Amino acid sequence: MKHKLLLLPLCTLLLTGCVEREIIDDLNIETAVGYDKAGEKLIRGTALFPAYQKDKSIQNVTMTATGTVTRDILAKLEKESTEPLVTGSLQVVLFGDTLAREGLITLGDSLHRDASIGARIFLAVVEGGTAEDLLNGQYGNRGNGMYIYNLINHNTDYRDLPSTNLHDFLFDFYQEGKSPYLPMLKQVAPDQLAISGVALFDNDKYVEKIDAEDLFFFKLLVDKYSEGSYVVKVGKEQAAIRSIHSKNKIRVHRKNGKVSISIELDVKGIIREYTGRNLSPAAIKAIQKSFDKEVKKKSEKMIKRFQQLGIDPIGFGFRVSNSDRHFELKKWQDQYPDVKIKVIPSIVITESGTVE
Repeated sequence: MKHKLLLLPLCTLLLTGCVEREIIDDLNIETAVGYDKAGEKLIRGTALFPAYQKDKSIQNVTMTATGTVTRDILAKLEKESTEPLVTGSLQVVLFGDTLAREGLITLGDSLHRDASIGARIFLAVVEGGTAEDLLNGQYGNRGNGMYIYNLINHNTDYRDLPSTNLHDFLFDFYQEGKSPYLPMLKQVAPDQLAISGVALFDNDKYVEKIDAEDLFFFKLLVDKYSEGSYVVKVGKEQAAIRSIHSKNKIRVHRKNGKVSISIELDVKGIIREYTGRNLSPAAIKAIQKSFDKEVKKKSEKMIKRFQQLGIDPIGFGFRVSNSDRHFELKKWQDQYPDVKIKVIPSIVITESGTVE
């Protein structure tokens, strides 16, 4: 037993000598990266690093380089950096909208093949500017990378942004009968960003934007709510419906060789505020009816636009392919713009909360 106890310190010393130690202050740890179009076949990459100050504040430091592929850009950044670059803490990757319109799959594949980068990192498109300019702002006191990550994460969990990340984007791109989408960010003040909408893609090219005010209906169609809120107008009155939970189900129908689709939206919520004098059963019924009508109208209008553009972020084609062993993508793409698609909301709301 004594021999075993003597061996323990020796083993510890040997193991310590074999491990390469790196001090966090001696590393440039990337928390966000941005890519912009820089010319014919050239990409400008911007890497963001937090620099921890003696007063415990965080300074945002960026480095930029231009190349044809991400590896080329990374190699150039390494040559400019006085410390090793580490991508293991990367949280967000941003794309300028000009670059996004030309296609992102090469960059997406490159990120996915990097073993140090997790598949759950957030991707986003920068609206009306460059990723470089956005990353050079000053947001919050925890560093720009954490600020952007928290902004996207919060709006996914508690607001109207549907869930998406690197894995989801690539899965939707390679999936037959499904189109990818990404959140859009916009700088609204020198120290503030906002979710400005969702970028819709045809294959890997950004082709259309869903504005922020319509994101509620888009999330109902492509995701589910575990929390949420919406204000419904009933005549001159308004009702704030909160704690919204939802789920959707797509059904494929075939009759006389033709395909039609229905998407059922089950929505449950609580009335937290009402501007009317009396939240009677009749008033609740009127609110529910108005909400039902608005969900159906806005959702079907949105779907019709998708059909006109030939994009399918909801994944109707994917559902049709699952129910047809002879599914042909080209044939479906020709049929898709004319397929009858009906939205069937089922709204359940209950009386609760404050009456103004």
